[in-house]
Amino acid sequence: MTKTREWDSEGSVTSILTSRIRDLNLTKPVILDDTTTIREAAQQMRARRIDSVLVSRDGQHGIITSADIRDALALSALPVETPIYEIASWNLVTASSDELLFKALLLMTKRGVNRLVVGTSENVLATLGLTELLSYLTNHASLSIQRIHQATSIDELANAVQHQSHWVNSLFSKGMQVRYIGRLVRELDRHIYIKVAHLITTPEVLEHLCVLVLGSEGRGEQIVKTDQDNALLADELLPAEEMFHFRHAFTDALIKLGYPPCPGNVMMSNPLWGSGLRTFQNRISSWLEAPTPDNLMQLAILYDARAVVGDVKLFRAARDYLLASLPADPLFYGQFALPLLNFKTPLGIFKRFIVEKGNKQGEIDLKRGGIFPIVHGARSLALEQRLRDPNTIRRLRGLVRKGVLDAAMGTDLVDAFDFMYGLRIHSRLRNLEEAKPGNDHFLLNSLGRLDREKLRDCFEIVDRFKQLLIHHFRLRGLQ
Repeated sequence: MTKTREWDSEGSVTSILTSRIRDLNLTKPVILDDTTTIREAAQQMRARRIDSVLVSRDGQHGIITSADIRDALALSALPVETPIYEIASWNLVTASSDELLFKALLLMTKRGVNRLVVGTSENVLATLGLTELLSYLTNHASLSIQRIHQATSIDELANAVQHQSHWVNSLFSKGMQVRYIGRLVRELDRHIYIKVAHLITTPEVLEHLCVLVLGSEGRGEQIVKTDQDNALLADELLPAEEMFHFRHAFTDALIKLGYPPCPGNVMMSNPLWGSGLRTFQNRISSWLEAPTPDNLMQLAILYDARAVVGDVKLFRAARDYLLASLPADPLFYGQFALPLLNFKTPLGIFKRFIVEKGNKQGEIDLKRGGIFPIVHGARSLALEQRLRDPNTIRRLRGLVRKGVLDAAMGTDLVDAFDFMYGLRIHSRLRNLEEAKPGNDHFLLNSLGRLDREKLRDCFEIVDRFKQLLIHHFRLRGLQ
């Protein structure tokens, strides 16, 4: 990486992250009286070349889209003279004009709407459509929710998601922080998984199972596709043949979508990660009763899980079972945290960088040297505190709230994690563009002077955190 502007904390480059709804110069919406008929509303929308209007009734506002009119006439067979208030949606999704564009996009994605009302339901200032917002954020919004939902086959879905890395690169290059891109990718991926599930099975089957994503994807920290990590839980009512079909069809579909198989076989196609809830709970008990390094690794993978499709109660039952079954013995948590000592921080005497030799001459392994200690350290402390959120940054903030970490250390760790993850994603995106294999090594001399100093500061923070963890978990006596 030869430029530092993405990391300029003084804001010398306008960041997408600082753009707000008011920056879009939206026009005031068309607001119609509640006595307006469907015919009149359609005429207004056609004349003004708009796809939605608002309706006012008793001091409140509802919204009507062209799709609402189409469904009212074609599906419900309502007369064209029907007042529009009867087909309006009154539960508006609103946002302030001061809201960040990224948060507005995340809100649309979570609520499954294509248009926000800017202001309040009583005082509407404008409306903001998904197309307008995506167009502003990036000129290459090929990974849109509409295309995902419109897919009728896995092949069509693959076409809708094939440019995700370009889409991510576009947002990244415009200055959006990695943590926010990660949250957005997480929500979009959730829509992809939901679509895959509905393409390979029926809604009736989905009522009896729950798809989990694990690892960095479960934490909401997988921005560039690496390998798939997922699991499946099912209730006792799901026939074994249905579960078997879903496990393998889902894994195969993700491979077609560009999610390579997990080298460690942490996928639902592996019976270890695809089973009934009761069987899985028994497996959790066996891991806890025999805390070998392999079993502790499985627990770490599970602790990062997040539900994306199906009956979330199955996931909650598995997670609650894990947290309720955790031992009180401090030795267990020390053993869980022990992998922190597997990799040294790449800083030597006089704070000089320690780089690789041989075929990786001059390179630094950013994941092992800096990112993993923060991720696993936060995970270890969070498990001890029985925190439920899998995201690393939110775990760190939860630990600060509980007094496990002081506020200064928490802030330093969040900043260091953000910066190093940004370097990692930048390197991976560049490798994708150059058709190089992805890895977590990068050349130190590819960084500018300011970024090298920032990275040095990050490694110092990691070292301080590791010392805190060594003392907290008494790790020296466990080696």
